[in-house]
Amino acid sequence: MTDSKTSLKPLQPTLYELAEDGHSLNFFFAQCGACGGLSFPANAPGCMHCGSPLSEAQRVTRPGGGELLEFVTLHVPLLHGMAAPSIAGDIRIAPGIVEEGVMAVGDETALRHGMTVRAIAEMKPEEGVYACRFVPVNEGAAQ
Repeated sequence: MTDSKTSLKPLQPTLYELAEDGHSLNFFFAQCGACGGLSFPANAPGCMHCGSPLSEAQRVTRPGGGELLEFVTLHVPLLHGMAAPSIAGDIRIAPGIVEEGVMAVGDETALRHGMTVRAIAEMKPEEGVYACRFVPVNEGAAQ
């Protein structure tokens, strides 16, 4: 890892951290003591599977990524600072947990439903942070 990468902070520190490789992200989950299910984010007040309080839940760190369920190209920025066009997708990051994410690909031709994606850091040194983006695991594979 370079010094510039280690000095940046996560844009969403309750959701993820930079992995040891300095490029990938790890996600933070809470594992319910009652049912054993994972909830995201780790600071959720209750289990998304059984509803039990998560105040005593174990925090679990797992590599960020999952299965791309669907995606769409957005031609208008939904958030301040979001580029347009951007590709957003619904990603199953764990059993029963689907989250929205921004894809770091040029266009939809690089994507297909059901493909495996991984979370990577998009470095924003001018802002002092890194953001979460998703890329296909087999970027060079035929689609």
